[in-house]
Amino acid sequence: MTRREVPITGSVLAWARDEAGLAPADVAATLGVDVAAVEAWESGAVLPSRGQFSKLAELLRRPTALFFLPEPPRKAGLPTSLRSAPGLMGHRLSKEEVRQIRWARRLQQIVAWVLRDEGSAEVDLPRYSTDEQSIEAAATVRRILGIPPAEQLAWESPSEAFRSWRDALEEHGILVLQLQLGRESVRGFSAWDDHAPIVGVNTAYHPTARIFTLFHELGHLVTRTDAACLRFIVPGDPEVGAERWCERFAAELLLPADALRSVASHFGISEHRRVEDVDTARKIAARFKVSTRAASLRLQELQLAPPSLYGMVERELADRDWNAQAGGGGGQPAPEKRLRELGTRIPEILIDAAKGGRLTRSDLSDYLHLTTGQVDDLRSLVATGA
Repeated sequence: MTRREVPITGSVLAWARDEAGLAPADVAATLGVDVAAVEAWESGAVLPSRGQFSKLAELLRRPTALFFLPEPPRKAGLPTSLRSAPGLMGHRLSKEEVRQIRWARRLQQIVAWVLRDEGSAEVDLPRYSTDEQSIEAAATVRRILGIPPAEQLAWESPSEAFRSWRDALEEHGILVLQLQLGRESVRGFSAWDDHAPIVGVNTAYHPTARIFTLFHELGHLVTRTDAACLRFIVPGDPEVGAERWCERFAAELLLPADALRSVASHFGISEHRRVEDVDTARKIAARFKVSTRAASLRLQELQLAPPSLYGMVERELADRDWNAQAGGGGGQPAPEKRLRELGTRIPEILIDAAKGGRLTRSDLSDYLHLTTGQVDDLRSLVATGA
């Protein structure tokens, strides 16, 4: 029987494979061929059979028509700035990380298109350079969000704190996603758009760690640097692009100096009697609903703790960075899970766009990864403010 080959474009295959976060060896293992065969397909020296091509399209989750384009799409997928962000520190994005970030970017693009099409104003978020003082940027952004320290200290739990911060950011046009990226994955990512800036945080982390990541990534947005960040930057690390600036920005915004000094004083802490133990740092952090890691960083900067405190916290409390429930959502119905993942702003904008005829029901289902019936349930949840 004659082997029927499929005349795909090799460079498009290479692009799709890389966008999926796979190495040639990963594709070869799944398809049961040698790595040399995959490399030959990508170079154009050899064409895959029809059976091999079907498996490739299924593995890479791409429409078959894509592989016949003369060259890879220019604006689709993950931008280079996310793939090679300094915050990744050499980490290669996994297939699942790529899939989730690509979905987030796709949502960002459609939301931005809808908002531009209806004439909405651009997001009014100030822009700073990492050469400027992070403390001034933090104070300005905190004023814009309109949450005074007294309100923050009154929140009853880290979960309430995360919801409240998220609501404040959404009210100012920032899309905030919570995605299941896993323990060995990035803690968060961000990408600027004039109408739909986006932040994604990893639900594998505890809410207090997610809050710190949320504002670290907000730091990237105010400096207009797209980012994907793997781990926390510890004192003593060499400067990594904007990472150190964003870490300081997050700590300064979440723990304003006057409020932190006031709370610390209730524990007998001052410049003359500094925090020497992890337990006291943990109690101070709990008042602000932030991680002890973030609190220790800020206490050190304000001369309320010795330089050794951060290392003590990291050694003793590293496991508390993680979410005990892994952020999975369990058997939660899909519409409720989607609301937890996407917040309210994205569904509201897309549902309104469908009402106005800018999107079809099929489009809505596709973007939200729900059936049409589940979209109706999500619409009800959004309408009732669930």
